[in-house]
Amino acid sequence: NDDTSITSSSSGTSCSSITTTCNQENDFTNIPSAYQNALTKYTTVNSTYLINVCTEDSDGDGTHDYMVVESSNRPEHKSVYWQTTNALYEAFDYATNLYKYAATKSAAGYTGTPASAGPNKIEEQCITMKMPINPAEASSKTNTSYSTIGLSLNGISFFNENAAPGDDITNELFTFDQCSGHPQNDGVYHYHVDPVCLIRDLGGSVTDNSTTVNGTTYSWIEDNGSNGGLLLGFLLDGFPVYGPVGNNHTDYAGSSAPSIDSYNGHTHSTTEFQSGIYHYHVKTGNIGGTNSTVFWITNAQYYGTPGSVTVR
Repeated sequence: NDDTSITSSSSGTSCSSITTTCNQENDFTNIPSAYQNALTKYTTVNSTYLINVCTEDSDGDGTHDYMVVESSNRPEHKSVYWQTTNALYEAFDYATNLYKYAATKSAAGYTGTPASAGPNKIEEQCITMKMPINPAEASSKTNTSYSTIGLSLNGISFFNENAAPGDDITNELFTFDQCSGHPQNDGVYHYHVDPVCLIRDLGGSVTDNSTTVNGTTYSWIEDNGSNGGLLLGFLLDGFPVYGPVGNNHTDYAGSSAPSIDSYNGHTHSTTEFQSGIYHYHVKTGNIGGTNSTVFWITNAQYYGTPGSVTVR
């Protein structure tokens, strides 16, 4: 999974030129056996940009205490937020989001004009996510932040469904690109909502939608509600994130899954964790979430104890 075309990050430093925990290599030696299959997907999903997995013995006591994922945080899919010289650049009419998020537009009373997220562009980042090697429910819960709370399998940051103070997250929907993501001021590209292009690229089911208004046709893709068993990534507490839950969500054995809890997750067997594991789901409006038509990544708090994330 070597990347021979890494460009400079927003800090002016290429990830390939700095010393990292994984040292630009994969080492699964100390990854718990239950996690090996799932974490291996980080090294195979994005064939263009480097993602590495390893572990860390942070205090030098001989016991590895963190599972580590390192990413340059660049998607392999197309986006209007790439520089126009990038082969992955694709023009996009932001007005499409008026129709993709029509129900939310109506409910929120949005009257703005869809447009880009300012001059922001996708920039290389050097992100290191450290997750507890033995994830467990936290007795005291931690709030998620206004930044990277996890990484999707293609190495892109998950953000929660909150905007920084002074902004309205609903308004941000109308700055999203064709893959439902956008970059913030430092060029950190991220998903607040279900990453539809990643779902598609992982073999999940999406629907093609279009509408024609005043002679202009707007087209987009959406999750079709059948991807609740599709692994999308992990949050900082070490628990996996799966796709949006549909009306007939089942566990790995085909049995009806338990209800979603207030952290937008539950415990049952999955394809990657057949013995069962607590996991999150991308939030739907009627199952595990608030009264919203949008599939947000997560809610206000982590179920487990979060590790750490650094961005260089």
